[in-house]
Amino acid sequence: MIKEILDGLTKILGPIATLSKDRRELKDSALRAISNALDETLYYRDLDKGSPKNLEREALLAKYWSAAAIPMRHFDENLSNICDHTSEYWVNPDNYEQEDIKELGIGLNDVRQAYRKMLRPFSLSRKD
Repeated sequence: MIKEILDGLTKILGPIATLSKDRRELKDSALRAISNALDETLYYRDLDKGSPKNLEREALLAKYWSAAAIPMRHFDENLSNICDHTSEYWVNPDNYEQEDIKELGIGLNDVRQAYRKMLRPFSLSRKD
């Protein structure tokens, strides 16, 4: 009888463990997309050093941020929205004032802080 119960539990726990692993891998993939977008956004540093605007690079940044928003929606709606707004920003950054950037929370430091919060392996307040 106990062997049958243990066999039943093993059959149930296997798929649960796989689901948890799949969810972790999806979260890691979403965070990796944000990390890549953050790294590429160091383009700001080039602009600050006097480099000319590069419309191709800005279009690429819009794609990176959009790609980061998609998988993040499964884990953090706010961070997903920030990534989406950042993508929109890079479509035409001249349409945004500093006030807009601050209000949307799409400043590089704000996004990096939200990203680092998601890097934590677990949270007591919510299950990811």
